[in-house]
Amino acid sequence: MDWRRGLARAGLALIAGGMASAGAAMDISVGTQVRLNAGYLSLNHDASGLTPPAGGMTSYGDPTSILSYEPLYRADIEFVLSGRGEDGWFDLIAGFPIAGGGTFADRDYEAGQALYSETFSDLALGHGGSVNLRFGLPMEDELFWGGMAVRPYVSAGMGLERSAAKGLTCGAACPTGALPASVTVIGQDLFSVSAGLGVWLEQEISATEAFDLRLEVSGDYLGVSDSHYLRPDLGPVPNIAYDLATLGVRAEAGYRVEMAEGVQLSAGAFAGGQLGLGQVTFGNAGGPQTGPITAWSVAGEAGVMLGATVSF
Repeated sequence: MDWRRGLARAGLALIAGGMASAGAAMDISVGTQVRLNAGYLSLNHDASGLTPPAGGMTSYGDPTSILSYEPLYRADIEFVLSGRGEDGWFDLIAGFPIAGGGTFADRDYEAGQALYSETFSDLALGHGGSVNLRFGLPMEDELFWGGMAVRPYVSAGMGLERSAAKGLTCGAACPTGALPASVTVIGQDLFSVSAGLGVWLEQEISATEAFDLRLEVSGDYLGVSDSHYLRPDLGPVPNIAYDLATLGVRAEAGYRVEMAEGVQLSAGAFAGGQLGLGQVTFGNAGGPQTGPITAWSVAGEAGVMLGATVSF
């Protein structure tokens, strides 16, 4: 886990460096916003080249397993520190989950995509959070396109999401049987570090109103520590580790209106998607770990946000 700590330190250093280089001659504002979204994430792997243990499926399929959030609903509170000046701009956003839930699905396959097991659990969110920085690239002259100001930027961020799958209901195949909601079946910690490039388009509608559009492409690392509490054969938890490199795209549109001098309200919508490729490693209570095995992920989200900002 030392290399993951190194990634976290590097991300914090990048964010701190961006803040320090922003300069002092800026108008500073602080704000808060609530973000509501529905997201999907699937974690997949292919163990078809391995031999299943005795008493299980006769042979693994491809994919062998799909763990998916379908969907995950959540509400986050975000705190925003922004700087605007002639020499540049930045947005620093720290977010924390305040509510959430959804459905967690676990599907396992035999050869020929024959379904071996399909179960569903209720999702509960744990403590977590994220921090993200958008930092405007230096420009000699401001760019315009179609009457909109065009501002390219770089982004960096890191986050930790924690969830627990509780209880078990059976789908089309269920060799284990149902379990009550008091039983935590699977726990997951999702750690991410990202860096990207984006463009902020701003259109002034009136002296007090503006429209914003942000488009961003990012490369990320996604690490998932997975605890299968009902699998003693996998050894002590966390007993499964996903390491994925991902590529994502994101779009965000918003409307801002100045209600009083230095006070703005905003509303917007966002959507994004992400594909990942990497590996997964399994623990083993009676011997060495199994892996790494090819793994991949698919993710998407969409939602709305509402906020307020005060300038100094």
